[in-house]
Amino acid sequence: MAFYKKLILIWLSFFSTGLEAQIKSLDYFIGQAKKNSPLIFEKKVQNNAMEVELKRLKAFYTQPKMSIDAGLLFAPIISADNNSTRAQFVSAGATDYYGYDLAVSDGGQYQALLSVEQPLTGGKKMGIASRNLAVSREINEAEIKLTIYDIERIVGYQYLRCLQSQNQIDVYSGLINLINRELQIMQELLQNGIYKYSDYRQLRIELKNYQIFIEKSKSGYQQNLLDLNIICGIKDTALVALKDVDFSLKTRTGDSFFIRKYELDSLNLISLQQLSELKYQPQLNLFANNGLNAVYLPGLNRLGFSFGLKFSWVLFDGKQRNYSRQETDILAQDIAFKKQRFITENFIRRAKILNQINSIDKQLRMRYIQKDEYDELIGIYKTELSQGQISAIDFVNALRDIENLKQVIINLRMQKNALINTYNYWNY
Repeated sequence: MAFYKKLILIWLSFFSTGLEAQIKSLDYFIGQAKKNSPLIFEKKVQNNAMEVELKRLKAFYTQPKMSIDAGLLFAPIISADNNSTRAQFVSAGATDYYGYDLAVSDGGQYQALLSVEQPLTGGKKMGIASRNLAVSREINEAEIKLTIYDIERIVGYQYLRCLQSQNQIDVYSGLINLINRELQIMQELLQNGIYKYSDYRQLRIELKNYQIFIEKSKSGYQQNLLDLNIICGIKDTALVALKDVDFSLKTRTGDSFFIRKYELDSLNLISLQQLSELKYQPQLNLFANNGLNAVYLPGLNRLGFSFGLKFSWVLFDGKQRNYSRQETDILAQDIAFKKQRFITENFIRRAKILNQINSIDKQLRMRYIQKDEYDELIGIYKTELSQGQISAIDFVNALRDIENLKQVIINLRMQKNALINTYNYWNY
């Protein structure tokens, strides 16, 4: 029995003053989960990539493009002029020959040009592309917020499971301490013949039961704590105590975040449609080049430059733009339908959760009254037990009743906090 007393004292010291520096709060775990979230990191990386993409699009739509174009084309022939057959790498004006028509190939082509092309109508396209990126960035920010809300909900629930195990340990620890004290008293009464040895053994058996229960609860606490660390991305297997927490209902200000998400989906559809229609915008580019451009062996007298305008405009593509717009309208109807459906479901869902919370509050009030009565009863039993007025079995039954009641209170508190946690999530 001394061994079990030592274990209990170690455990109690862990949860009291022995390791106060290692008592962790819910805020700590939520903060770690946010910091280590791969999805949040991914969305932030995508936002950074969008900043670079914006610069690329600006260069594509508004900045000149410079390139070097070089090429050599040889079209040798076999000349049969003057009744003499001979190969000519570059024709000197043959009239009877085998090979490409000189009127087409000019005997070859020699190019080495520096070309520049400047878009003149890219400003409007740049504006549309920029708005599309802005919507995508806002969607990413919304995804980050949604991930944070998910983290708060998931981490909060797992934290409550840990607290449930921790509170069970506290209950069993208190009962074990109580039984140990009564055993000491009963041992003295046993020697005086006031109690039978069977009463003493009955109380010892009950002590063993609670020692088994507390070991089981410790194991459950350790597993729940490790699961919490996994969820939060914390590389730590150390056993720490958790600070108790009571969730409170949060009042929403403004429109629901989930409704805003549907609105962003609609904006994204419109933005993508506008982006797809860029190819139907007229395009006007200024181009210029200079360098060598010759059809005979190159020479300095074939160096020069040219410039001009290039215009293009898609007039007909088989009604693809109309079909694309129809598809966008259909998808927008789907988003609008889902939005209204969510509004209805979420209204009922939140009302249901509030009803459950109210019901649990009523149960808790009655259970706390019961607990006060049981505490008084245990006090009376302790006095009567010390005087040999009740049997051990009566005291054990009372202990079991108070233990069951405390477990019910622990479970009700967890259910209430879990419901509040869920309500706050859907009330964002």
